[in-house]
Amino acid sequence: MQIIAHRGASAYERENTIAAFQKAQAMGCNYFETDAQMTKDGFLVLWHDYDVEGRAVRTHTLRELQTAKLEDLLAILRPGDTLNIEIKNDGNIYPGIEEKILNLVAGIKEQILISSFDYPTLQRARALDKKIKIGYLTRDFDIKQALALNAYSVNISIKKATKEIAESCRKNNLKLFVYTINTAREAAAMQALGADAVFSDYPDLKII
Repeated sequence: MQIIAHRGASAYERENTIAAFQKAQAMGCNYFETDAQMTKDGFLVLWHDYDVEGRAVRTHTLRELQTAKLEDLLAILRPGDTLNIEIKNDGNIYPGIEEKILNLVAGIKEQILISSFDYPTLQRARALDKKIKIGYLTRDFDIKQALALNAYSVNISIKKATKEIAESCRKNNLKLFVYTINTAREAAAMQALGADAVFSDYPDLKII
């Protein structure tokens, strides 16, 4: 079972920083997850929450946020590394972000998995690129939605992961990725369930 570094090695370094991803690499991890949003001046940045001290990320410039850009993370990816980019785009607050990201990763898209809780965002990404791997990130599993996207994986919370979902994924040749797993006992349970990968703040997580 694969361990995916959740926002980098976020248990050891500040999440979604280059240092967090380099730490994960140093721990032997080769699969990473990050969040992508867009600044007021059009930069793709690694940021999870929609607000910063009560003010929307999209109203900040890159200089104001003082955070890493998506291209900075792509620059440290090694051959064999994979990156899950979660597009934070509820309600399409970032029109055109899908195309912007797809253009940025065009040269290494075999190393990229695109996911989002916003289903229309995934639909737009699929319409723009028929081959990019898509992670159907959902709180309410619907196999028809996953299949309509020609998804690569179903990404779901440990609180929602069930034997039935695992079986449905296997039947339909979908990978099952579960978040956020931070104990060896949880990891063992998800492995027994049939998960192909788990997202963890601890890239060095051991499975008992």
